[in-house]
Amino acid sequence: MTSSEEVFTCDITALATGGDGLGRVDGRVCFVPFAYPGDRVRARVVRRTPKAWWGALEAVETPSPDRIPCLEGRTEADAAYVWGELAYDAQTVWKRRIVADCLARIGKIAVEVEWVADPASRHGYRTRAEFHGDGRHVGYFAHGTREIVPVASCPLCHDAVNAVLAELGPTRIKGSVTVTAHPETGETMLWASPGMGPYLSRRFANVNAPRDPRPRARFVVDGVPVVNGTFCQSSLTLNRLLVGTVREMAGDCGSLLDLYCGSGNLSLGLARAGVRVTGMDHAGAAVRAAAETGAGDYRAGDEAAMCALAAGRRWDTVVLDPPRAGAAAVVEAAAAAAAARIVCVSCDPATLARDLAAFAGLGWRVRRAVALDLFPCTPHVETACLLERD
Repeated sequence: MTSSEEVFTCDITALATGGDGLGRVDGRVCFVPFAYPGDRVRARVVRRTPKAWWGALEAVETPSPDRIPCLEGRTEADAAYVWGELAYDAQTVWKRRIVADCLARIGKIAVEVEWVADPASRHGYRTRAEFHGDGRHVGYFAHGTREIVPVASCPLCHDAVNAVLAELGPTRIKGSVTVTAHPETGETMLWASPGMGPYLSRRFANVNAPRDPRPRARFVVDGVPVVNGTFCQSSLTLNRLLVGTVREMAGDCGSLLDLYCGSGNLSLGLARAGVRVTGMDHAGAAVRAAAETGAGDYRAGDEAAMCALAAGRRWDTVVLDPPRAGAAAVVEAAAAAAAARIVCVSCDPATLARDLAAFAGLGWRVRRAVALDLFPCTPHVETACLLERD
């Protein structure tokens, strides 16, 4: 391993949480995006601390056996492509390892991490993507920056999303647009930056923006409403893997509390099957859409209201699917609820491990941990854990 003031060469030996390649130079940890275990790389220092360097990849001097040809249409862009040249078998190994490492290191939890994936959905799976424009180009942010890299077509995106992207190119937009596509019908919705709605509405159907007085566009996938401008998984097809896993973990329950429920993604199917479901989320538009289905009892509320709801009655199962920041505000209330089991879902293994450690201190143990590949060819991984009382 060699280094200079601005450029260093190192062997990548692991992948860090977040997807960067990890190596060492003179005892210092080095993080390099787009580098994989087995690579020998040359990188330019872009950030440094006394104990670590962050580098921008300049060259792969010796490629890893797991490095594969890049995807057609790939650019040096955001996390959509960070693992685009890593063999899928290696992606599987490292995603499971990252989840297991976070659970062990942060949560002090030793558990076998199961793996769930769909081998047929490694490309073209994204039914939701956010694009950015600067008045000249439309594309993704370059990794770790807010510089826009033009993208004509994304190999990870559904054809309907790419069709909208192709039409966005000539619009010279300034701001961000999130495109959501129905995986079967190809119908699309656009959520635009403030002020862009009227302009885009002249070119596209189903456009909304913040503070837009018009009703939000929506469509239904697998019986669940998908509402423009509210959260849904980046793949509405791979989302089925998560829904199936959570339903299995929920067990043969008569009642279920779904906290951070959104529009009922994880619980509407159970409500229609006869389970007494109550859901709560702070995203009012999503909760209203769930309530309008007539299945279950869905309400808007913040974390304080969620805590009160958890304590208000007996539940067979409690499901938590919080934002990336985690469920710290409701862990104590959920743990104290008279439930037989708790199912925790997270897109961030580190915050999940923190929350699971808090549950462990309150008498709950992880019985199952499942890593789900809802984001192939990226470092992102979804995790679902089943907790039961000691």
